[in-house]
Amino acid sequence: MLLKNKLFWTFHIGIIILSGCSKKTVVSTSSAEYREDLATVRPRPKLAEPATEKKPDATTPVPSKPASGASADKPLYVNKKLETVLDTLAKQNKSIRYINGFRIQIYVGNVRQEADEAKSYIYQTFPDMFPYVTYTQPTYRVKVGDFMYRSDAEQYLELIREQYSSAVILADRVEIKRSLLLNTSLENN
Repeated sequence: MLLKNKLFWTFHIGIIILSGCSKKTVVSTSSAEYREDLATVRPRPKLAEPATEKKPDATTPVPSKPASGASADKPLYVNKKLETVLDTLAKQNKSIRYINGFRIQIYVGNVRQEADEAKSYIYQTFPDMFPYVTYTQPTYRVKVGDFMYRSDAEQYLELIREQYSSAVILADRVEIKRSLLLNTSLENN
C-alpha cells in the first residue's frame, strides 16, 4: 500500500511538472480590430431648415430689426469678461516698479569726499534727478537719474559733462515713477 501511495503521488507530481513546462499560447489583442458603435453618445447637431426667400406683400408690415443687430436681446457677457481681464492686467502692470533703462555714471574713484561732492553737485544743479552712490571696496560709484530711453539720458549727459567730463551712460534697472518725473521736468525746460 505504501508503494501504491508513492507511485500515485509521484505520478501526479510528474503530471503537474510536465504541464507546467508545456508550451503556452497567449491570445494577442493587438491583432484583433476593436469595433464599437459610438453613434449613441455623439452629439447630434440641430439641422436648421433652409431659409426660403419670401416676397413681402404690400399689406403685411415688415418687422424692423434692432439697431445693434440680432444680439440686442442677449446680455453682453464678453464685455464683462473683457473688463475683468483688463483689470487684472492693470493691477499686474501697477505692481511693476523697475524697468531696464539708463543712468549716467559721473564719478568712479576711491575718495569718499569726491563722491559726496558729485552727489551734492547733482542735488544743487539738477534737483529733479536722484543720485545713487554705491561702494564696492575700494571704489565709490555715483550714478545719476532714471531714464527709460537713452536719448533722454544723452540730453542730460551734455549738461553734466561740463562739470564731469568722464561721465558715461550705462544700462541699469531704473524706477519707472522717477523716470516719468524726469521726462516731465525735461519737457518743461
